[in-house]
Amino acid sequence: MGMARERSTAAEMMAAREHRSTASISGHPLHPAVVPVPIGLLTAAAASDLAELITGDSFFARMSRWLIGGGIVGGLLAAALGLVDFSTIRAARGTTGIAHAGGNAAVLAISAASLGLRQSSDRVRPVARVLTLAAAGLLAVTGWLGGELAFRERVGVVPSLDR
Repeated sequence: MGMARERSTAAEMMAAREHRSTASISGHPLHPAVVPVPIGLLTAAAASDLAELITGDSFFARMSRWLIGGGIVGGLLAAALGLVDFSTIRAARGTTGIAHAGGNAAVLAISAASLGLRQSSDRVRPVARVLTLAAAGLLAVTGWLGGELAFRERVGVVPSLDR
């Protein structure tokens, strides 16, 4: 019994190290530290678009433009860090990881299209609003998938055996 447990612990240790984030500083994964930026900004842009729709105040249209721009910049940084982990952690390249990465690429493309439609006016065109709401909805799904990768599949998580 003791021998089996020792082998199990060694196997767990090896598996944990294989899932460790390579985009990290002193063992602290960077991707999960950065993802709240695009999630927060792009979600706030959807809320701001709804506020503009309800109030008619062009302040919210301008705010949405800035929020989307910041969300895209933050999303590109998160994508770069996620791509490092995706390319170096085998477990990240499964179905969940591919859906997470592809969905987030779609979020950035949809957000860029929405931002492009906003450049000529202080009013939010209906199609731009729909795109922003779609991006926020898809972001909820891809964020969930990222949680699945971290919490269920332990991708990018610092192994407790290293502490």
